[in-house]
Amino acid sequence: MAIIRYRPLKSLMDKFFEQDFMPHFLDRWEYRIPVDVYEKEREIHMDFELPGLSKKDISIELDGDTLTVSGKVEKDKTIDEENYYRNERSYGEFSRSFTLPKDIKEKDVTASFEKGILKITFPKTKEIEVKKKIEIK
Repeated sequence: MAIIRYRPLKSLMDKFFEQDFMPHFLDRWEYRIPVDVYEKEREIHMDFELPGLSKKDISIELDGDTLTVSGKVEKDKTIDEENYYRNERSYGEFSRSFTLPKDIKEKDVTASFEKGILKITFPKTKEIEVKKKIEIK
């Protein structure tokens, strides 16, 4: 009988890769859109990166103090699955929601879309005081 050396790390890795975790992970895949949020003068800006989409593919809703940007990235249906050599692009529905400050002018919100970038601008009614030092008396 041969003596086999026990390798705990190899055993752990073997068990990990024997599990069928990939199909469940892929079922929950969601297209994720990057966004930049910044303040400039008396406005709050949100820039969403949405390459390959057109205005009709995007929905913007403002419900109270919640902004939701959603849409769908469609896969090119003119190419059959078996004709792909590599398929790395993501497809599917997306939705991003943000809670906005209370002091924005909701009626003056503007949105523009150019070269795959959705820009939403929120004018502020007053300056947002981010940090204030309070002196102890």
